Amino acid sequence: MEPYKLSLSEASQMIHEGTLTPTKLAESLMDRIDKLESVLEAWVTVERDQVTQAAEAATREAEEGVFKSALHGIPVGVKDIYYTQGMRTTMGSSIYVGFVPEYDADTVASLKEAGAIILGKTETTEFALHDPASTRNPWNTLHTPGGSSSGSAAAVSSGMTQMALGSQTGGSVVRPASYCGIVGFKGTYDLLSRGGVFPLSWSLDHIGFLVRTVQDAVITLKTMNKDVESPSETEENPRIGLLSGYFKENADDDVWLGFERAVGKLWGEGAEFVDVELPKSFSMVLDVHRVIMSVETAAAHEDHFRQSTDEYREYLRGFISSGLMVPATAYLRAQRIRGQIINDMINLLRDYDCLASPSSVDTAPKGLEWTGSPVFNAPWSLTGLPSVTVPSGLSENGMPIGLQLIGEPYADMKLLNVASWCEAKLEFPHEPKDPYTP
Repeated sequence: MEPYKLSLSEASQMIHEGTLTPTKLAESLMDRIDKLESVLEAWVTVERDQVTQAAEAATREAEEGVFKSALHGIPVGVKDIYYTQGMRTTMGSSIYVGFVPEYDADTVASLKEAGAIILGKTETTEFALHDPASTRNPWNTLHTPGGSSSGSAAAVSSGMTQMALGSQTGGSVVRPASYCGIVGFKGTYDLLSRGGVFPLSWSLDHIGFLVRTVQDAVITLKTMNKDVESPSETEENPRIGLLSGYFKENADDDVWLGFERAVGKLWGEGAEFVDVELPKSFSMVLDVHRVIMSVETAAAHEDHFRQSTDEYREYLRGFISSGLMVPATAYLRAQRIRGQIINDMINLLRDYDCLASPSSVDTAPKGLEWTGSPVFNAPWSLTGLPSVTVPSGLSENGMPIGLQLIGEPYADMKLLNVASWCEAKLEFPHEPKDPYTP
């Protein structure tokens, strides 16, 4: 097997066993990038010389029996809103096209300390909001990979890297992961540091990452936060709250049928599913999310925006303008309602190992004009609850469908254990065919 085809957990095991070197892995990934990047456009930059030097150093350490972590010698992608010392960081905007940070984001620094190799920066929508990058979906290049973590999703799905950092303020990790047939994980709100990540909306922004398997997510989370608590036992035959109502009403027929098939398979394997009724406060989720996000985005950009409005693309320009007009009282009222929604959802979760819904309203839309709707993911960004998507099947047009699981705050490892159980039962193929070029 070519090294680029390995999952992170497989590559890590082989590096520790001495049957694969970080140098060979890095070479395989960069060859894959050479083959596909002109088609997929997943990367802003790949620092080849730096990667080669870091891989050679990691290989020497491995030969001496020095392993810094399970990520030792693993090249990873970094979404282009994370500061990377000495490496261009553009935020997907012409405003920062030449910006080179003098320090690393906290998460990037922790990955380097763990022996991971920064392969390069992955494409993002402008300032991680709406206006899309040029990245294409590896399953069909006529379709979006989703956003805002567009490059990270396409790179992991197509075999350019085993793991890539993303971020989620609405649906920017879970949705693109679902669209690209991979695993996407967004932790509890403050589980991973946002230091050194350009803010979109500081009370909604979440650190996340995209990988090929749930075990890859477990390894990555444990490496990035050594204090994360593992549950006392592995989940078997989980009790899952089934979210219909709002989700059934808004899902495409293809997606809902795929969701029902996945639920039926898991039920047949022993999972207990219970239909749950969402609290009344849930009806205000999207309005509350938009008010908070628009105000905080406007605050983050206000100084530069007032001086150089025309440097922003159309959607973000309008979004910032709307946020600047929201009264302080409306913002504070939204935060108060948000507190009620959080309490109501935590109370609902107490009777279940997790909740389940489709990961997105649709499969990856055709065209590159937008990156899809976040309305199935934004509730968990608003409430700060951990969420993960596991690929569960294919639609009639051959595009991936995802199963979204939502857990209690700080029960991130328990949620991943349930996701691992579901992943094993659903038996989804974890890579597309060679990217389709029309």
